[in-house]
Amino acid sequence: MELPRRSCDDVFWPDGCHTKLIGSLRESHGIHEWSSVIAYPFDNRTRLMPFRWLDKRVVPCGARSIATTLLECGFSSTRLVLQQWNPRFSPSATVRAGHPIDLLLISSMGLHADEAYRMIRDAHRLGPDRPLILMGGPKAIYEPEDAFGSGIESAGDSADVAVTGEEYILLELLQLLADHALPGEHPLDVFRRAREARLLDGILGLVYRDPKSDDNEPRLIHTGVQRLVRDLDELPMPLAGFTCVERPSRSKTLAPEPMSLNEVRRRSFLAALSVTHGCHFNCDFCPIPAYQQSTWRHKSPERVAGEIKQLGEAMGFRYFFGTDDNFFSNRDSAEAILGAMATSNINGRPFRDCIHFLTEATVFDAYKNRDLLPLAREAGLQTLYLGIEDLSGTLIKKGQTDGRVDELFRELHQNQMEAYGMLIHHDDQPFWSKDPKRMGIANQASRLFELEAVGFHSTYITPSMGARNVEIMFDAGQVLDRVGSKQVPEAFFDGNHVIATRHRHVWLRQLQLAGAYLAFYNPINFLKTLARDLRNPHNRRRMKWQIVGASMIPISFLKLLPFTLSLAMRRVQKHKATPAKALPLFDVRTGERIQWGIHGDIPIQQEYADIAEATKDDSVVADDRTAQKTASEKDECRRNLVTLRDP
Repeated sequence: MELPRRSCDDVFWPDGCHTKLIGSLRESHGIHEWSSVIAYPFDNRTRLMPFRWLDKRVVPCGARSIATTLLECGFSSTRLVLQQWNPRFSPSATVRAGHPIDLLLISSMGLHADEAYRMIRDAHRLGPDRPLILMGGPKAIYEPEDAFGSGIESAGDSADVAVTGEEYILLELLQLLADHALPGEHPLDVFRRAREARLLDGILGLVYRDPKSDDNEPRLIHTGVQRLVRDLDELPMPLAGFTCVERPSRSKTLAPEPMSLNEVRRRSFLAALSVTHGCHFNCDFCPIPAYQQSTWRHKSPERVAGEIKQLGEAMGFRYFFGTDDNFFSNRDSAEAILGAMATSNINGRPFRDCIHFLTEATVFDAYKNRDLLPLAREAGLQTLYLGIEDLSGTLIKKGQTDGRVDELFRELHQNQMEAYGMLIHHDDQPFWSKDPKRMGIANQASRLFELEAVGFHSTYITPSMGARNVEIMFDAGQVLDRVGSKQVPEAFFDGNHVIATRHRHVWLRQLQLAGAYLAFYNPINFLKTLARDLRNPHNRRRMKWQIVGASMIPISFLKLLPFTLSLAMRRVQKHKATPAKALPLFDVRTGERIQWGIHGDIPIQQEYADIAEATKDDSVVADDRTAQKTASEKDECRRNLVTLRDP
């Protein structure tokens, strides 16, 4: 089961609502003195493979966007704390040191949930002086129940509310608190009064504890599926979010002042930007289409170019990463955005000469729009992270035929652009095969090197919460529960740890995944790259990535060694079925018990069941006539994707 979706005529808020809400909060009195900390938890166990050098050199886009929005609303006492830079951050120590926190907003991925739980428990040590605790990010979006029970020592030490969507939900909640706050009242007290009066029920996308439920049998209330902001230009410009970043330190408390923009730039390698949202594919291992409610949204071309120009001139950023799900999914928006970027400049220099833009795309869509590659290069687009998944098409067919991949790589190189190959290893794929129709993961890694991919990354197919493969893999008995006496932590659901397979020798699959990296990053390939003409920028970048791989991969292997040995020497236990959530979740309108994202063993209410039935077909096929044939064929509304510029 995927996340439920709204009907196609009720997906979006009316245009202007987001801007109006920000303006209303800016004019609200009595709440701007509330101090807020946006915390981004980070679990160091996830620092693996080639990207481990990058995770501490980027300010995450999601958490930074929340900070930008709060500052735009007038919450001037806002600090963004990144745990990768502040590993010992403690809300309780910060308050006791004289830095009050009225609002603690935790934006967490599922991989980093254990650290999010730790922050929540720590905040509760303050007792009545604790802040109002809000949890958001992917963890709250797909598994909001866990913010109130799973992984937290007791039901009392939990978040006050989980936000299961975008910033607009948070702004509505803050507006509600502003409307009912008494002079000098703490936001936690306002929240409790609003919860008792059931005032939260009108805000879509919230999960909170039912105040009328028994402490021994707590219940959670879900207020419904969020609506989306259609026009992404209503979101604030990104620069402000960089002005409140906490200074890196080993201290548990906050520094007197945040970092300056120059300090942030020295610490941050690139600027991550939200450009487009959505993807027309509907892969069973991806939760994105359901979360985006099968819509396609993008910022206007002028806005995208303006954000790059602003950050380039104010902070000196040269590298920009578009956090796109599939940039070329919609040709019209891609062409318009690239056109605006191609005619823009930073300090009088065109984007082509002064920026390095990176983004993600599928092979099918990049190949289909390969005539746009010259324009893309003029716009400063230099690296495409290609979701190839499987060159042989065994796992999923997304138009990635061998000949098509070859031609796309040639076109990219002719336009002085790089391709970074991303694959998924799976149970039906061998490590090495002589059969060209059944390429092993090592064959594919070697093939990508022959095609002159600048870099390579692979994960093992893993249940992704919110995607259709979750229940399939759990119910089939593929997902690891315990290795020896130790529970498999959420941090291991990162694709770098093999935690889901039907194969008996799990350790062998882990070694195969490691071997795939050695097929790409190795001394022989480094020497081959070094022997090329290094006056060519493409060859220099390939050499740099070989150096990165040569330095990061051995470190990652050492970190994975204890887990691999445990798989080989200890008993491996697997889940027999999809685990049920610890706390029951109830729909605010019907009062019926529901499951969010998974069926579990509880019948869901009919309106959710209808949505689940419409998305049951998990096949994805791409060819020259169509990008996919999915369950959306059952529903005309979902078959025709809603777009921002052409609704």
